Amino acid sequence: MFEIQETRLSQSGQCDSHDMQVTRTAAGIVIFNPDRDSLATLVRRIASEVEAVLIYANSAVDAALEATLRAGAGPGGVTILGGGGNVGLGVAYNALLAESLNRRADFLLIFDQDSLSPPGMAQQLSEIHRSLTEIGERPAAIGPRFTDGRGIPMWPRLRNRDAAPSGVAATKVECVISSGSLIDVAAAREVGPFRDDFFIDAIDVEWCMRATSRGFSIWVARDVLMEHEIGIGVIEGPLGLRLPYHPPLRTYTLIRNQASMLTMSHIPLRYKCKVVLFLPLRMAIYLFHGRFARPLRHAIWRGLVDGLLHRLGPPSARLR
Repeated sequence: MFEIQETRLSQSGQCDSHDMQVTRTAAGIVIFNPDRDSLATLVRRIASEVEAVLIYANSAVDAALEATLRAGAGPGGVTILGGGGNVGLGVAYNALLAESLNRRADFLLIFDQDSLSPPGMAQQLSEIHRSLTEIGERPAAIGPRFTDGRGIPMWPRLRNRDAAPSGVAATKVECVISSGSLIDVAAAREVGPFRDDFFIDAIDVEWCMRATSRGFSIWVARDVLMEHEIGIGVIEGPLGLRLPYHPPLRTYTLIRNQASMLTMSHIPLRYKCKVVLFLPLRMAIYLFHGRFARPLRHAIWRGLVDGLLHRLGPPSARLR
């Protein structure tokens, strides 16, 4: 559990009033057996835009990789957290928030290891946060639009009725994907930590909906585009449905955590209805695509049962 203090300091160490609008942003990257070149590129790209680059290692970081990351981070350096064991995304996000607090950061900008931020992303998102705050909103998280390899926006689909007023280039959404999202550290104090028992999948969805239930709002910056890969491939389903492909272990957590949210009071009814309607279709598509292989059948069935019974935690222990 992390705690957020009220005081925000400028780089000089002096207290700033809200009117001065001085902000500090830390970038947090969660890694697990990363592609070294891609990770080094991300670190170089974002290091010049933030006050600190934080790496949470869910796998071991050898001396060569550490040297590469420190060189890419430049004068600001890089801080490596975690013991190298795979403890999941929830633990990693909470550790990154705690370290952001220690550095008196206003924002934490989260990335997966395979994301690549567009130039100026940190400043663009923080400026949108300021604009939203000025018109009376309470943004807890602001994320980019995701694009495919051709640069075409693919998620989320934005509705004009949810666009911010006063010319702010942002649209209110139910949730944002954690990678690329700017988290308001002070808002996180009221929302609470990310669920570490989810391990992976839907951690961002649950946190965003919990934030909304507590009076905050979630936004997508319409003009900030970021390329990001979800899963290890794409399954083409009926009616134009495109699903990310995952191995059985990851399929288990996806099914389990979605099912678990069905019994949570802060999850909106419309989202629960969507899960009830589409989760069986998703499971059928996965089974058909995987040719009904036994490990996949087992992962899907156990995921559904464990989710409804709230038997959470690391998937390897549950599927043993």
